[in-house]
Amino acid sequence: TVNELPVSSGKVTCTDGRLRSTENCRFCVHSRYFVINGKQERSPSLAFCLRERTTKEVAYLQASAVGCAESRGDGFSSIGNIIA
Repeated sequence: TVNELPVSSGKVTCTDGRLRSTENCRFCVHSRYFVINGKQERSPSLAFCLRERTTKEVAYLQASAVGCAESRGDGFSSIGNIIA
């Protein structure tokens, strides 16, 4: 399940209620896509996912929404914690 979180002035209200930049989202394990010019662009955080692997950089600063798979209210979780 993916929640589409709206972006305002480059910021998104994370599922834990904290305001975060879309730059944080591109490094979050829960980030699935960015909506840019009405199209869903897969998140760079999926580069380490074996099923959804992507290597394309996205213009996250132009995003109008972020597709987020986090549903427990835990908020941001860095991909660095997984690959380190």
